[in-house]
Amino acid sequence: MGGDNDYIVARAEREDAQDERPGAAADGTEDARAAEKERVNRFCEELSASLSDYADGLTSTVEETACARKLRDELSPYAVTRLEAFRTSPYAGRNCCGLLGAVYALAAVFYFVSFGGSRADGVILVLVALGIFVCGGVAAGAAFLGAEKAVKCLYPKKVSYNVFSENMPLKKQQGNKLVVIASNHDASPGSYFVNFSLVRKVVFTVVPVSVVLFVMFCLVKIFVGSDTVAKITSLSVIPFINALAGISALVLHFSPFQRHARENNGVATSVSAAVYRRLLASPELLPEGTRVCFVSFGGENSAHAGSRAFAAAHPETKGALALVIGDIQSSATALVKKDALRGIEFSHSAQEALFGAVEDTGVPCLLPPCDGLKSKLNALHGYSADALAGTGCECAVFVAKDYGGKGEDFRSKDASGLFELALGTIVKMAWKREEKNDD
Repeated sequence: MGGDNDYIVARAEREDAQDERPGAAADGTEDARAAEKERVNRFCEELSASLSDYADGLTSTVEETACARKLRDELSPYAVTRLEAFRTSPYAGRNCCGLLGAVYALAAVFYFVSFGGSRADGVILVLVALGIFVCGGVAAGAAFLGAEKAVKCLYPKKVSYNVFSENMPLKKQQGNKLVVIASNHDASPGSYFVNFSLVRKVVFTVVPVSVVLFVMFCLVKIFVGSDTVAKITSLSVIPFINALAGISALVLHFSPFQRHARENNGVATSVSAAVYRRLLASPELLPEGTRVCFVSFGGENSAHAGSRAFAAAHPETKGALALVIGDIQSSATALVKKDALRGIEFSHSAQEALFGAVEDTGVPCLLPPCDGLKSKLNALHGYSADALAGTGCECAVFVAKDYGGKGEDFRSKDASGLFELALGTIVKMAWKREEKNDD
């Protein structure tokens, strides 16, 4: 189970145990399951198609707001549903690549200006360049990674909306009997180039090398000086090419323009809505008195502004359970156990519940490792579950994102598999918690 490509294999798929799954031979049960899968696939396909009209809805845009309203209207016939407004900067998170590039460019300007004065003036200007490069880089980098304190300093602030729905009001909630079904409906910043995976690889290669070389050239200029033509040439031409490569890679990594946006997370939103509707229609699936809430985050691709606003506005999530469906871009669904970069554990019970869900449904699921460089890079911008886990909420986090482009694209018929897997996992987590409460 430790490798990135290891699958949990359902008992129903093993040749030596094909008839062991309860109900495997019951035609009625299988017919009912097939009918439900067809209904789920149809619902998810229709809702995803509806939300695709707002596929370029970046944070706080008119399209993102329209998408939130559409989702609210879709759920309103089934439960009390409303929009919850919050303010955030649309330039937080991924869009801070441009800010990082601007910091690098300003530092480079001071470095090259240092050639025009005396040795002492040159040293001072290079030190200023290093100060801007390090301090500005740390601040912009923190905003890029979604550090809350850094994000709060970004302006302008604009309004975005979470879509919130509940089967009963908060005052009727019994203790920690709360299940939250979560996803997001905003679009993610795209790239100026079609092959985003290649752009990502280039950025992760060029930028670190460029940063190290820029610092090295600054130190060489301070200690060696530039009092000869050879020194001036070597310490200006090569650093110029190096800085240009690093700045270009940062600025071109993500595009802030809607025309380049990667489409919104309609698949995850539709599957999470299907799970929510199923729990509304069949409350007996959960322990008696369980409050079920649905939330679709807006502004989530801007440093997880939506999930942070939701966690702050709903302190009752402490001790609750959450099903969080993240980016779904391929058919290789995975359960994420931990934010590898930030060290945030999502749940102690989700993995055991997943095993049971896989066993019951026959739907495979990846369990990627939660350490190592690849896991940290995949967690670079964090997860929606980070804010919920920070309140003490146990989260089952499902994603299906393949940066390498090697996996199969998500197909409409895959929606029912993800639905069964997600529903089975959160239901088993709820009953496991009920057993502990009874003890």
